[in-house]
Amino acid sequence: MGTHLCCDSFRSLNGPGSLEEQDSRNLGQTLILLLDYHQDPLTLRSLFHDPGIGSVIVTCSDAPNLGRIASLINQLQHFAREARHDRPLTVGLRQEGALYDFLGLGQTRYPSPLSLAAGHSTESVCQVGSAIGKELASIGVNWIFTPTLDLLSDITEPLSASQTFGSNTLAATEYAIALIQGLAAEGVSACSNAHPTGAVFEIFRSQEDSEFVDDVKEHSDSPEFLPIASVIARYPRNSMQFGAAIHDFPNPEQSAQSIRSACELILRNKCGYRGPTVSSLAETPEDASVCPKHAPLLTFLSGLDMLRLPEDPEARDASISVLKAAMASNVLPISTVSAAAARVASFKAQFLSWERELNRQPPELPLTTVPDPLAQRAFRASTTAISPTPSPLLNLAPNAMLALLTPQVHRRHPNSPSDPFEPLGQALSRSFPRTRHVSYNLAEGLTATHLPFLQRAAAVVFVLCNQSSAFIESQDEFVAALRNAMRARDTMPVPQRPRKIVIAAGDPRDLRDAFEGWWAVCCYEFSKGALEAAAEVVLGERQATGRVPA
Repeated sequence: MGTHLCCDSFRSLNGPGSLEEQDSRNLGQTLILLLDYHQDPLTLRSLFHDPGIGSVIVTCSDAPNLGRIASLINQLQHFAREARHDRPLTVGLRQEGALYDFLGLGQTRYPSPLSLAAGHSTESVCQVGSAIGKELASIGVNWIFTPTLDLLSDITEPLSASQTFGSNTLAATEYAIALIQGLAAEGVSACSNAHPTGAVFEIFRSQEDSEFVDDVKEHSDSPEFLPIASVIARYPRNSMQFGAAIHDFPNPEQSAQSIRSACELILRNKCGYRGPTVSSLAETPEDASVCPKHAPLLTFLSGLDMLRLPEDPEARDASISVLKAAMASNVLPISTVSAAAARVASFKAQFLSWERELNRQPPELPLTTVPDPLAQRAFRASTTAISPTPSPLLNLAPNAMLALLTPQVHRRHPNSPSDPFEPLGQALSRSFPRTRHVSYNLAEGLTATHLPFLQRAAAVVFVLCNQSSAFIESQDEFVAALRNAMRARDTMPVPQRPRKIVIAAGDPRDLRDAFEGWWAVCCYEFSKGALEAAAEVVLGERQATGRVPA
């Protein structure tokens, strides 16, 4: 037996397979090449000729400058043009968990979707989309994997919460459409993300029941599908990431069948979707029953149209050979690939042309050297005061000692600051020079390092930012320990009691348990703009206007 189940199922697909040139070209247009920034593009030149790869995602979080990225993309487009592609390549950047989180490249940092939703303005969301689109288009990027159409719910991972527009179905739909409109105005196509795994799984399970059709209708009319249907109604030919991860099902065949059923019965038949569905997995999990070599084939067989190839060169070339062999032996019908390629071509025709690509002006670098007023306004609009009373720091003496406790968080990429909460400490220090900034680690809990500050500080600003459901219990334990450490001071006469402020710099659900006696603020993320906007509210310099996205 092979190492994975798929290796046994597709044992016969070992040869490269012989295909007509047009069939090979059709296959190429459905494939997405993952290109590391440091990789020499000349080594990939032949792939744009055979099989004629039509889309590229560039990893560039540690790239030195935007000019180099623009030059790289221009070179890739040159390869496509010399290979006589009908349309330019669709080019995206690999994103690290946020709407537009390419730190260190010199471009503006805009609020996350959840922050934008807290600002409760579709006009602002559209303006931010347009600003993002303008910056991306200037370096040749014409494809972005946003917005997320999944709703914020009890099962949403804390790290993924900022990707949503909240839990209100109608509001989330309006914000998603506004963002897409803003991007489209600058020639950048949005690839929406939708992963209603629970409903897809239930649809799959119901296929053996006599009431299968009714079950499909019930799930397709559920709130989690409303944003999907609404976006499709406005943009029926846009690309979309849709499906459940392969490892969410007992075996790859079940996953493929489930996603195919959902795509055909809901997206295409019920919603009228005409665009290409895109593979959402950059790589197959190590514990899955699918190997990287066969993952693209299974993705195709599941009903998706655009496939991310493995990043490892050997696995990538093996995947292409397997796909060609599957087409040659009719395991993967040529008609299926042709239909997918036609949807890709229709999608590209909306916003890509060689005339537009050749007339694109090079970027004026650096793109941003000062804070962007639009981004500042958006961050300020999102800051939410949970407590109705004025900030407890308003009448605190400037020479008072303030203790700032911030969590140690995972760095998303090399150019991320070592301590992303430093801007908050700096902002507070301008009003309270005796601010003492102390970090904490959930794994270590409250330690002897923290206690002296908690015992002497006239005010304590405690920042919550849980990034994983696996740490919820640890966070609860830390909060309990913090409260216990301050309990003795809470019984002192009112003038001597410490002022207590808690900031949720991420998932607003961190504040779902009441912090009795604490003044609460939510800023939804720990970017510099969000923290500086939160500091203004905490210091009483302005009133918060944001609302927690319902």
